[in-house]
Amino acid sequence: MPWIVLLLAAGSLAIPAPSIMLVPPHPSSQEDPIHILCMAPRGFPGANFTLYQGGEVVELLKAPKDQLRVIFNLSGGSREARGGPFCCQYSVLGENRQPQLSNLSEPVHISFPVPTWILALSLSLAGAALLLAGLVTIALIIRKVKVKNLQKRRERESCWVNIATTDMSFDNSLFTIMKMTSEEDAANLDAPSGSTETPGPRKRPTSTSSSPEPPEFSTFRAC
Repeated sequence: MPWIVLLLAAGSLAIPAPSIMLVPPHPSSQEDPIHILCMAPRGFPGANFTLYQGGEVVELLKAPKDQLRVIFNLSGGSREARGGPFCCQYSVLGENRQPQLSNLSEPVHISFPVPTWILALSLSLAGAALLLAGLVTIALIIRKVKVKNLQKRRERESCWVNIATTDMSFDNSLFTIMKMTSEEDAANLDAPSGSTETPGPRKRPTSTSSSPEPPEFSTFRAC
């Protein structure tokens, strides 16, 4: 790489590295220009500065005789403006008119802020996702409540059916008992009048089996 060759050529004649930084206006997109300041230490005015990107020379500038710094202006949209990192180096004439090269500066990285429309789109998508999640949650809760209410209504209907069946059974049993009693009374009234039995107090015929007691029913049931 060119800057490695320069360092090797400098050898023991290397001098302190310069400082490097971005200066305003800072780029907001790859189409904006980039301004990079490179400054030598005190005692090295009028130096020749070289800007590197990825080991390749980008631009050469010479500082005024009474100045320690230069500003590299990279046009927007150029290949250099799209990447990084950048570093710089300076050289001066030393004793016996021998060139002296400095060490390389620290690298500076170029970062571009996220465009506003991308940020707005990201926020919109995040909001839509949250809204969708909320709607799904509400729908699940409503469905759960409906299923629970339907189950309760079915339980109540089942209780009413059981009560109605019990009432009907009780009415049928009562009707059967009343019918049997009525038939017995009719049979007693239709008995023949020319019977040879001795007049006297008439006894009600007894039966070997007593009339069945009407069963007790309850129309209430715990559900």
